[in-house]
Amino acid sequence: MEHFDKLDLDILRLIVEEPRAGVREYARRLNIARNTAQARITKLENSGVIVTWRPQINPAPLGYPVAAYVHVHIMQRQFDQTIARLETIPELIEANTVAGEGDLLCRFVARDNGHLEEVLRAVLETQGVVRIRSEIVLNRRLWPRVIPLIEKLRPHA
Repeated sequence: MEHFDKLDLDILRLIVEEPRAGVREYARRLNIARNTAQARITKLENSGVIVTWRPQINPAPLGYPVAAYVHVHIMQRQFDQTIARLETIPELIEANTVAGEGDLLCRFVARDNGHLEEVLRAVLETQGVVRIRSEIVLNRRLWPRVIPLIEKLRPHA
């Protein structure tokens, strides 16, 4: 594990809060050289802390207001092939291997409940899928966040 100091955490917080501000603005706000800010950002990228610069998208305004978490049980020795097949379902927006209920915990979106049923049927018909168990999201109360983790690390930096 790489060591991250206060400056790394300050830059990370700015990136999370205002990803479009840019390196020059981060440097100005932190009163550091632009090259220093760029070097620290590169360090955060190379260490795997920053994994993407893509925006976080809310699928609801795009016509996909229904979300469900689906536990997917996969045939033994069919894992990679089954995931590759599941990736062809556009409504699959996240998949994580898990210990516990099922082998994968996936997040799907849909236009409405009828469409969700079609999506779940497509998952069940995917070669390698043994069974599924779904949970419909009623309302997202908290978007993915990291600022509390950054703040918790501050005293140790």
